[in-house]
Amino acid sequence: MVSLIELLYRFDTYLTSRLEANSFTSNLLITPTSKFITEILVLTFIGLLSYEIIYWSGIYLNLWEYHAKDVFTEVPIHCAHVNIRLNIIDRTNEVRLKEYYDIKNKSRYHNLLYWKQLSDLNANLFRLNKFVKYYFEFSPDDFEMNKEPEFGSTISHLRNKILKLFNESELYRDYERDDVVPNDVKIFNNQYKEVSIGENENYLSKCNIETGNTIDAIVVL
Repeated sequence: MVSLIELLYRFDTYLTSRLEANSFTSNLLITPTSKFITEILVLTFIGLLSYEIIYWSGIYLNLWEYHAKDVFTEVPIHCAHVNIRLNIIDRTNEVRLKEYYDIKNKSRYHNLLYWKQLSDLNANLFRLNKFVKYYFEFSPDDFEMNKEPEFGSTISHLRNKILKLFNESELYRDYERDDVVPNDVKIFNNQYKEVSIGENENYLSKCNIETGNTIDAIVVL
């Protein structure tokens, strides 16, 4: 096994050869002190660069959270409009639905790896052969009654809007039932994660539903 001293020696040899290849950087190696300082700075730069790449990649991939998120909080811009993909399932299929969107969330970066699993789960899961897409635009009437109207509309308000559309549309007349309530409308954000009922009074922009997003809404019968 290569020792640490041997690794440092190899690094010193490699760095020296690279710096001596250029007349400008070769001046950094004139004295042992300047060479030592140069190597320390190079090592520090490589260490910091590696740390930043790993740290921000982990945040982007949702492996961990930003360390100062509670100190430097972002003020979200309210959701002005959103595209909804609507479908219907039977209540007996809720477990399969959860599994379906868990895989959808994983497949955001590796879609081909999960394609067969999604296809198998999709079979006989949804009542409609295809999702029906709608465009929802939010006016001040949709959020001016909220405690913090600058954050826009809430999850609860969106559930109600979707259910109202479902009940009034002729397209869903064969599925009409009196016992369907707003909480029977499952909403999945732009990360394919379900927005729980506990988030009903929270704002769309705080639940990863932003302006222009296309999200899924599933009515459970």
